[in-house]
Order: sequence, then C-alpha cells, then structure tokens
Amino acid sequence: MFLIRIIRFFMGYAEFKAEKGFPERFINLCSLQGITLWDAKCSEGLLTGKTHAKNYKKLRDCARRSGMSLHLTEKRGLPFIIHPYRKRYGIFTGLALSLAVVILLNSTVWQITVAGNDKYTAEQILSLAADYGVYPGAFKKNLDPKKIREAIKADNGDINWFSVNIDGGSVFLEVTENTGQREILDTETPCNLISDADGELIRLEVYSGQKAKSVGSGVAKGDLLISGVVERADETTYFTHARGVAVVRTRESLEASVASNIEVRKISEIKKVYYIYLFGLKIPLGFSKDKEPERTENHYAVYRDAVLPVGFITEKYPSEAAEKIELSNSRCILLGGYEAFEKEISLMENSVTESKKAMAEATSSGVKVKCDYINHKSTGYEVFFKVEDIIN
Repeated sequence: MFLIRIIRFFMGYAEFKAEKGFPERFINLCSLQGITLWDAKCSEGLLTGKTHAKNYKKLRDCARRSGMSLHLTEKRGLPFIIHPYRKRYGIFTGLALSLAVVILLNSTVWQITVAGNDKYTAEQILSLAADYGVYPGAFKKNLDPKKIREAIKADNGDINWFSVNIDGGSVFLEVTENTGQREILDTETPCNLISDADGELIRLEVYSGQKAKSVGSGVAKGDLLISGVVERADETTYFTHARGVAVVRTRESLEASVASNIEVRKISEIKKVYYIYLFGLKIPLGFSKDKEPERTENHYAVYRDAVLPVGFITEKYPSEAAEKIELSNSRCILLGGYEAFEKEISLMENSVTESKKAMAEATSSGVKVKCDYINHKSTGYEVFFKVEDIIN
C-alpha cells in the first residue's frame, strides 16, 4: 500500500467532488472508460473521491452524462509541487548536477584499507595497488579483483596472496607476504668445527664428533674445536658432521674519535607547495619542484571513522647550508660515546659482556673514546672435507 502511495505522489492526483445527478451512474461510466477512482464516498447526494491527474478531464464527460456537477477541490503530488518552478532552470540544473555527483561518487573508490602486511608498509602496498589501477577515485566498474590479484602475484614474488574486496566506496586489500624458504642445513657432510676467535675456552659441548680442545685451554683463530674424524675404541675411524657449542672468553676493544671542529648542515629555509587532493587527483596551488620533497603532510576529510579522499597535501622542500661549529669537550665526549655505541652493536653480536671499561682522552684535534671489553663469545664455524675410499 505504501508503494502505491509513492507512485501516486510522483504521478500526481486530483481530489474532486460531484453533486446532484446520479452518483451510481457516474461511477459505472468511470469504470467503463477505465478511470481509476479511490477513496470514493457518497453522502446525501455528494460524491467525493480521488483520481490520477491525467484522468481528471475524462471525469467531465462522465459527470455530464450522469447529470452531476463536478468540482476540483485539491491538486496533490510532485507534478503540482514543481509546476510553479518550471521556468527556474537553475533549480533543475542544480538537481541534475547533484544527481550526477551522487552517481559519480557512488561509482568510484573513496578509501583503501590495507591489512596483513608486515614486511611492506601500508604506503608501499597502496603504491603497488595504484600501479594496477586501485587508487582513490578509480571507477569500481574498471576493477577486476581476480585479474588484479593474479597480476600482482605473478609480478611480485614476495607476495603470496593479494585480495581486493570492494564494499561500497571502500576497498580492502588483504596481503600475505612470502616469508622466504627456510634454509636447509647440511647435517650429513663430514666437517670440522673451527674457532673464529682468540681467547680462553670456557664452554664446549659436543653433540657429534670428537672433542679437540678442553675447557680452560687457550684457543686462537683457526684452531680445531671439534673434529669430524672420530676414532673408536677398536682403533677404527669414521667420519661425521661435527656439531656442538663453543664459548670463549675474549678481550676486545674499539675506538671512536671526534674532532672538536666539525662541519654541519643546517636548514636555512623550508619552502612549501600546497595541493588540493580530490579522489586521487592532486591539483597544485603553486609551482611544484623537480626534486622529491623532504616531507609530505596529508590532511584528509574524515566522516565518522571513514577517511574521505578529499583534502589538502603539503610538500616541504628544505634548503640546507653548511656551517662549521666548535664543540665543547663534554659534547665531544658525548658524540664519541654515541659513535662507540654504534660500533659496539656489531662487536657484541653473539657475545655477552663480562666487563667493560670506557675511557676518553683529549687529543690535539678533539676527543678519542676507547672501550675495552671482556666478552663471552660464541665461536665455531664449519669446514667441510671430502672422504675418499681407496680400494687397492
């Protein structure tokens, strides 16, 4: 019933009254001519009702033939609402443009969400998707999720799965990255375990092979720790893949020198270029630069929790100038400590520090920082060898 009312509203209808004459004959004539009436009521010779606007003129003939006097009481519906504005073309133009904009917005991508990425950043995934036509402002009818998925998987070996899910104006990208194949370790080929550090052997656990050093003895780089040649009690020999854990106490040191007179680069000026961002289109509000911006700031419109593809973009281009400065002794020590810390990161790989001693001394050009360590370091690398059986 509600749908019928909506249709009648858009088509327009007229309310009328008819008096005198023969109401029954009037209704029968309307039925014979296919004129639809509704809400018809007759009381004391007065007939009221409603009919479609296009049928009202036909009622006059039925009223004349039935001897009734017909009067129009009300005009209702959309055609009568817009009739007074029929010459105001700006209103209809605005409505048409609004409808076109709504259709356009409904057929384009508004926002893109990335999930499942680990090795790649969301910006890298969005840039990759844009190369295959998935970007804010793209027409949804041009997107074929299956073709896009297969093309990205074929062209990018680091991606195992790439799905494109479209929901209204939003696109959800689900990524499964290739973590790489696990390295297959060779545990069958005979080999020896050799030390790659100098120091005192403080731990040696043999899993396979024959011990070549004892705990507490000194070792040097290249010394044999575990042998892959094993002698049995019956004086026979067999060959195996030497495996085990070896830890040595070793002394190590590093140095970092910092000059008191250094050259630094300071930002002298920051130039900005502004853009209007509209569905993937960047409209510059000034002259863009040929080089890449140092920093880009995006300011998008947000409706509730949805980020809309409309806003402003600011690109910043800093200008740098070289300048020489003189560092105080305390600042030289601080900077030298930082450089020593950076070197210490690689030095302490596979190591645990037992003790550390740091010293800073002034030089003619600045400060030198020296650090001495006593470390417990995991050592040992495999050296494979071939076994040839010679039958005489």
